[in-house]
Amino acid sequence: MNADLWRSDPETAYAEWQHAEATGADPRAFAERSIVQHCSMFARFHRYLTSHGVTVAEFGTDHIDGFFADLDRDCAPGTSTRLRYLKLLDRLSRHLSLLGLRTDNPAATLLPQEHWPEDEPMPVFLWPDEDARLQELCRVVDFESFKEMRNRAIVAMLLGTGVSAAELTALTVDDLEVGARPSVFVRKRGPRIARRVPVDAFAVEVLRAYGKARIGLPVSDGLLFMATAGGKPMKPATLGQCVRAALRLVEAAATDESPRLLRNTYGRRHLLEGKTNEQVSNLLGLSSHRTATRLRETIVDPGDDDDQTGATV
Repeated sequence: MNADLWRSDPETAYAEWQHAEATGADPRAFAERSIVQHCSMFARFHRYLTSHGVTVAEFGTDHIDGFFADLDRDCAPGTSTRLRYLKLLDRLSRHLSLLGLRTDNPAATLLPQEHWPEDEPMPVFLWPDEDARLQELCRVVDFESFKEMRNRAIVAMLLGTGVSAAELTALTVDDLEVGARPSVFVRKRGPRIARRVPVDAFAVEVLRAYGKARIGLPVSDGLLFMATAGGKPMKPATLGQCVRAALRLVEAAATDESPRLLRNTYGRRHLLEGKTNEQVSNLLGLSSHRTATRLRETIVDPGDDDDQTGATV
C-alpha cells in the first residue's frame, strides 16, 4: 500500500488496508462486519489524534492514555474495550513500521498491562415468565390517549425487535413496515450495519395501530416516535420511564430498567428459541458475537440443578 495515502487520508488508508491485507492472529482475513467495527474504532482514535494535532505516525503512549481517558467516560468499567483498542493500535503500529512511517510501537508496551476481563457483569434481562407478561401487555391496542399508545409502542418496539435506544429514536415513519411481513428497517449507526429486523408477533398489532395513528398526525418531521407534537425526538430518560412504567404493570423488576433490559431480553429469547449466536448478533446489529455469547451463558441447561439466580447487573 502507498504510504502517501496514510499521510493524506489515514481513514481511507486504514479501510483499504483492512480489506486488502490485514489479518487477525489466525492469520485469516477479517470478516466484513469486523472490518466495519475496526474502521469505526480507528476513526474515533484518529479524530482524537487530529484534535490534538498529532498524526498516526507520531502518536505515543501518552496519546493512547489520553484517548483512553476520553473513552472511559463512555464505556462501562470492567469491559474489554481498552484491550480491543490496544490490539488494534498494535497491529496498526506494526503495519506503519513496515511502511517506514513509524520506528516504534507504543501499543506494544501497554498490551502486557491489559487482560481480558474475567468477571464481566452478567447482562441484565427478564426471565421468560416476566418476558411473557410484558409481551401480553404489548398486545393491548386500546388506549385513552396517543401518548399512552406511543409509550406502549416504544416498549413493544424494544422488546419485539431488539433495537437499541439510540436506534429507536432515529427511526422514521417509513422505517416501520406493518404489512404482510412486519419489520423495521434500522439504519447504519457507528459500527452497526443497516439491517431489517422482523417484528415479533406479539408486537405487531400495537405497532400497526401506532403507525397508523402516527401517520395521521399533522407533523412534517418524519420521526416515528416523538416527544412532543412539534416533532422533538425522544430523550433517553423518557424511554427509560416508558420501560419502568410497563414493568410495574406486569410486576417485573430488574436492577437496570433501561431499554437495554428489553434489548437483552429480546436477544436471549431468540437464543432460547434455537437461533445461533451469529443469527442473534445479526438481529442486534452487532459485528461481534460477544453479547450473544454472554447471553447464552445465562441460559441454564434443563439438566442443571443450580438455582436460576438471574442477571441483576
